[in-house]
Amino acid sequence: MLCLLALIVAWAAGDSYMQSPRGSNNRLNGSGTNRDNNNRLCDTQNNAKGGYVYGPSMYYYVGSRLTVEWTTQHGCGPESDQKNLHCQIILQYMCSGELRDGATEETPPDDAATYNTIITDPTADKTFGGGQVYEFGMHESYQYYQDCKQRERNKGLYIADRGLGGNDARFTRQNNGGGRSGFECPEERDYYPYWHPTPWKDIVIMTSDISRCDYYIQKSENNRGRNYCTIPQYNNEFACNQGGGSWERADSNGAPSPECKLADMSRDNHLGNGPLGFDNTYNWTIPDDTNDNCVLRLRYNISTGDYDGWRTDYNSNGQKAKIKNNPFKQFGGKNLSYAVNTAQFGRTFQDRSHRFSIRSRPTNIVDTKRIFNLNVRGKRGNIVQVYPAVEYDFVPNRLTVRKGDSIHFQWTGGDTNPQGNDGEGKRGTDRSNMVEIGSISKNLASNLEDTTFFTPAVAMVFAHLNQMNCSNYTVLLARNGGDAGEAARDPQNCMKLNAADRYFDGGLQEVRSVGEYHFVSTRNNNFSNRSQKSTISVVPFLPTWAIVLVSLGGFVCLLSIMVSGLAFYGKARPDTWIGQTWTKLT
Repeated sequence: MLCLLALIVAWAAGDSYMQSPRGSNNRLNGSGTNRDNNNRLCDTQNNAKGGYVYGPSMYYYVGSRLTVEWTTQHGCGPESDQKNLHCQIILQYMCSGELRDGATEETPPDDAATYNTIITDPTADKTFGGGQVYEFGMHESYQYYQDCKQRERNKGLYIADRGLGGNDARFTRQNNGGGRSGFECPEERDYYPYWHPTPWKDIVIMTSDISRCDYYIQKSENNRGRNYCTIPQYNNEFACNQGGGSWERADSNGAPSPECKLADMSRDNHLGNGPLGFDNTYNWTIPDDTNDNCVLRLRYNISTGDYDGWRTDYNSNGQKAKIKNNPFKQFGGKNLSYAVNTAQFGRTFQDRSHRFSIRSRPTNIVDTKRIFNLNVRGKRGNIVQVYPAVEYDFVPNRLTVRKGDSIHFQWTGGDTNPQGNDGEGKRGTDRSNMVEIGSISKNLASNLEDTTFFTPAVAMVFAHLNQMNCSNYTVLLARNGGDAGEAARDPQNCMKLNAADRYFDGGLQEVRSVGEYHFVSTRNNNFSNRSQKSTISVVPFLPTWAIVLVSLGGFVCLLSIMVSGLAFYGKARPDTWIGQTWTKLT
């Protein structure tokens, strides 16, 4: 059995970052250019500069459409286009009553008495009332990690020429020393699909080789349960029974079967856009899985063609390894050294969102009504300062909806971006508003009376973000001794949105009129190449051809009813002119 499991996958190097929803890359509230701790919640394997700081939690309605965006360093796509690697991009989510962001950058302690410590922190997202919050963040549960570190590792797996520091599931080819990252299980992190129960539910598998889609869907924990031993140290049925345990089976997690599709093309060696000039995306329909504590996970697996990752197993370990660490070979009678790290020559990366909620639809929104989420991505700074994150933009940047659909407008941001990063308003802060402009090429907002997408009252809310206790520019300039720069950064500056909250919820807005509408953020648009703009195209509920077809069908149906009625009347009353006419016709 273990030999068969070894065929599942062996994965080579490239960072991956979730741009929307905001991927944390293990950041929380640290204000440094680099994150403080890559072991806080999980092992991302990404560059320390990536990720977005915490902003108050977002929420999404059941059945709504959420656009997920990401960038990957070494690309992906169909093997016909991306010939130098094999890849999978997997989206998963989990919800748990224990899941939380926490209030510190530290890794939760591996200690039952302290990992649930509660502290007072008025600046953190309030898990409890009165500023009482969990000190440490947590995704996977404490018990999940205890089982992992007791369970014998899968010794059927390919580990090349690596020497592992232990024999439990914490030790893998990518994690030779068994290092801990939150309560993640390293073996589960490095291999998909995993063979023991996990808390993760699959959303989609995007792969360069769709011939394996049937396999992925069949093996998904959404569709197939997982076995485990009641004595956690045993990882297979034989050892479990011999050791006095019971080999049990956990049910599948009950989530809908995941989608499996061909991965979109993105080129290697840069964190760039897809073929159409935008980040590669997946439109996720939020499942009926209501919970206040959920997290989204992006997994990026890539492998080289130097060995068959599906058929190379423990028989190629150690001295028999087909690829060795930093080998050298003769080329024209002289040796060349090859830069090969066998711990990374097949590799898995990941990013995870901050906590979010899944909520039931409002009672006045029927299940058949479409809801689209419109959010903001990016962080404060110019492209050099924020990379590998991105500058501000609306997500989706271009949205097409039907009249009668609803859009849920909301966005969040941080107050602890690096203080030296460029941008408008108070240093370190993310703020965005949304006002209508006449065309996408313009940068100055329309007058309030000329806005057509929102009502005037709603347009005021989206422009000014419900700011309270703020002052106008003249007062602020006097307060700051005539220093225009300090006045712009003053916390009470209304015009720069400094008095607005980090989080804005514009609520569900029903689309009322057909047309094309364009929007801009007045704060984050000070250079033409830093344009935080969005276009919403509203089309009729039915296209013109469908309206014509329905109208024609209605006319034909009405004509048919009239003829049938006349025929019935004529047969019933042959003494009338209708009856006589009908008799002559028939």
